[in-house]
Amino acid sequence: MTDAPGSLGGLGLDADEEKLYRRLVEEGPADAGPDPAAARLRALGLADEADGLLTAVSPQLALTELVLTQERAVLQARAGVEELTEIFRRRTVTAGPALEVVRGRERVGRLIQHRLRGARGDVRFFAKPPFAVIGVQDTSDADEADLSRRGVRERLVIERAVLNEPGAPQEIRASLDRGQEIRFTPELPCKLLITDDDLAVVQLDASGGDQDGVLLVRPGGLLTSLITLFELQWERAVRLREDGAGRLTPSPATADELPDEEDRRLLALLLAGHTDASAAHHTGLGRRTVQRRIRRLMDLAGTDSRIQLGWYARDRGWL
Repeated sequence: MTDAPGSLGGLGLDADEEKLYRRLVEEGPADAGPDPAAARLRALGLADEADGLLTAVSPQLALTELVLTQERAVLQARAGVEELTEIFRRRTVTAGPALEVVRGRERVGRLIQHRLRGARGDVRFFAKPPFAVIGVQDTSDADEADLSRRGVRERLVIERAVLNEPGAPQEIRASLDRGQEIRFTPELPCKLLITDDDLAVVQLDASGGDQDGVLLVRPGGLLTSLITLFELQWERAVRLREDGAGRLTPSPATADELPDEEDRRLLALLLAGHTDASAAHHTGLGRRTVQRRIRRLMDLAGTDSRIQLGWYARDRGWL
């Protein structure tokens, strides 16, 4: 039960002890008597007894010292939690076979929550429809906000079809607001969660509808391959953009925005290895015009590099 604002319960006082201390502060000394609450206040240094009278010690002195003591205890406890968490993480990651099947929705949910709450550096997701996927349906807003506070980088590659799921755009916007990095791709091979380069969780059901079983992949060649697969998909995936109606989309909104013949020729030259200057010479355009066109195409595709632009152009049939 949470103490009310202004309560001293967090300092170890029960209701009777706090009531007595407040009365001493507000009304002055009182008969000490055999009251257990009075004995407790004396033990905590919150009250003094003289001539049979109980007198409150200054709250600024007594309570501040109690607060500092509690804060030191919390810091020590937090350090202990982090130490034990790291020990548990190392044991669970290295223990057991390189591959392990875990079944049962509750077990899978607890596993994912444990991995996310213990993540220290990097979290990667593959998300396929339906929108309730591993690593998403088993995480709360508080869990995701905690990852952001701890400086954990979250990267999600999501199938384009997810945008058609009910409520998906709102969920995606909320995830972006929490600091997640999200990119889209036409299709993904599986649902996947990788945390800190030391454990992968792969959903067993290829269709993506059954969340009853997952495969745990511990350090080894297969985990390295899954990490490489994610990074390749991440490089090829594209960022979100908003169309004129404010809708999220990873691709051009209208036919007018599609590359024209000049753009296609420019893309072909760049993919063939031509420099900006060489492409400008072959197209008869100025070098700065070439650079502006390339920048516009990168913005249109939502890509960060020319390599990504080339992959995007090929996948979207721009060439």
